[in-house]
This record gives sequence, structure tokens and C-alpha cells, in this order.
Amino acid sequence: MSNQLSPTDLMLQARDTAETYFNQSIRIIDSKFGEGYAKAHPELIAGFMKTAASDFHTAILNQKLDDLIAEVRDSFTLSRGNHD
Repeated sequence: MSNQLSPTDLMLQARDTAETYFNQSIRIIDSKFGEGYAKAHPELIAGFMKTAASDFHTAILNQKLDDLIAEVRDSFTLSRGNHD
């Protein structure tokens, strides 16, 4: 059974994620520097969105790498006949 999203679903998910980052960036920037600060400094919004996306990307890659390492370890253990 595959739980892979279709290209259309992935596109919609990406749009929703970007919107979430955008809205959160405005809320957080304005809460730190005052109402309207984000609108007056769109470069902060862009930086926030880039940082959030990069952090998420790194977390997913680390998670997938951990999964792969576990699979290799399990495969190695099975191939050795579990003689520990």
C-alpha cells in the first residue's frame, strides 16, 4: 500500500505550507517589532520563510537518514543471523 501523494496534492501542500510560513512570519515579526513592521520590511518575511523551509527540509532529511540507517542495521543484523 502506497501513501505517496500525487503531484497535484504535493503542489497544494506546498502552497499551504508557504501560506502558513507567510502568515506566521507576519504575526511573529509584528509581535516582536510592532504592528505593520513586517509589511514595511518584506525582506524579513522572506528570510523567515526561507529559514522555516530550510529547517523543515533538514529535519525531514535527518529523519529519513535515521530511517535508512535503521533499515541497514536491521538488514545487517538479519544477514548475520543475529549471532550477538
